[in-house]
Amino acid sequence: MYRQKSKIIEQIQSYHRQVASLFFNLYQRIDDEEVRMIVHELYEHERAREQYLDKYKKVAEAINLWLEFPCEKLSNQISECFKGLDTESTLTVKDILKLEVHFDNCLIKLYNILSSEDAMSETVTNIFYYMLKKTKKEEEMLAKLLTNSERDIHLHFV
Repeated sequence: MYRQKSKIIEQIQSYHRQVASLFFNLYQRIDDEEVRMIVHELYEHERAREQYLDKYKKVAEAINLWLEFPCEKLSNQISECFKGLDTESTLTVKDILKLEVHFDNCLIKLYNILSSEDAMSETVTNIFYYMLKKTKKEEEMLAKLLTNSERDIHLHFV
């Protein structure tokens, strides 16, 4: 099935909105100031990721780029990312970082699916390949933060 690349980008933006909404809901109910600060930063980070994709969506719309893509594969993967999450219990900094690593891993899976389906994976027009690389770097940074939090080093998000 062929689908406009801009519509696929919109679906990824929707994923970021869902993750941002989850973090915003956590932010509203958490009392610990340090955890609140981190959750708010992650909320803002997801919103920035969504907004960042706007320019690529506009380019994809302008050049009317279409991809042969199994749409249900992407939808199923997004649904899987939100299954089985425990966000109702009391969350520590470590729990929040693990949650963000989980969402980054999901995003990496999504971009892997998309970049492998896009025949132009090494061209400038493949935002999916670029975002895959960028997300992997962010995930590595979060994994280091998580490791440091396990050593009881105080975390500061910049």
